[in-house]
Amino acid sequence: MNHTIVKKSAVFLFLIIFLSTLLFFVAGCTERQRKNLKHFKSDIIGLKRKVTLYDCNGRVIKSWEGRFKIEVQGAYISFIDDRGKDIKISGTVVVEEL
Repeated sequence: MNHTIVKKSAVFLFLIIFLSTLLFFVAGCTERQRKNLKHFKSDIIGLKRKVTLYDCNGRVIKSWEGRFKIEVQGAYISFIDDRGKDIKISGTVVVEEL
């Protein structure tokens, strides 16, 4: 019976140390590490974003909202919208993370 209590205590202690270490590294992330984590999340599931295309007078031409992975390809950006359409746009574009 004592062995069971010792094992449970050891497992509990290990979990406390592991979670404390994990919290230390997550809280101590540099800006670059947070940015890399955000890029990784974007690559895997996309980020909730709003993309707005403006004309030369600053009026909105079109907006898209959804979970996108945006790729910059030369002079334009590319993403797949929620309906599965591959959108490629160039010009004055603002991308907001929601």
